[in-house]
Amino acid sequence: MNVNTIDTCINKYGRSVYITDDGWNSKIYNAFVQPLRYKNKMYLSGSFNELGHYGEGYYLYIGPAKENFDNLSKRALLHTADGMSYKIERYEKIFLKEKPLYIWAVIKRRE
Repeated sequence: MNVNTIDTCINKYGRSVYITDDGWNSKIYNAFVQPLRYKNKMYLSGSFNELGHYGEGYYLYIGPAKENFDNLSKRALLHTADGMSYKIERYEKIFLKEKPLYIWAVIKRRE
């Protein structure tokens, strides 16, 4: 497993997203945005519903390492092509040795 393999998978199968932060817009890139499932219960304090995910609007984000969240403000929002907006609740860089592979985040849908 290497960065190129992960980036290829994200680019091929991910959704179009972009970030806004105080008047700044990122370029459009691909990332995975999926509802958090029951097994991810350790990451938040929502409640399980019959569909198998939390009904409080939490989602899992997996995106390319080059789209770093470190310099974003607390007001930054992630947007998807279908018009949904999400607040970044927490994120981590996932590494292979010293090289970042991807960004993992819990995001919350903004009403």
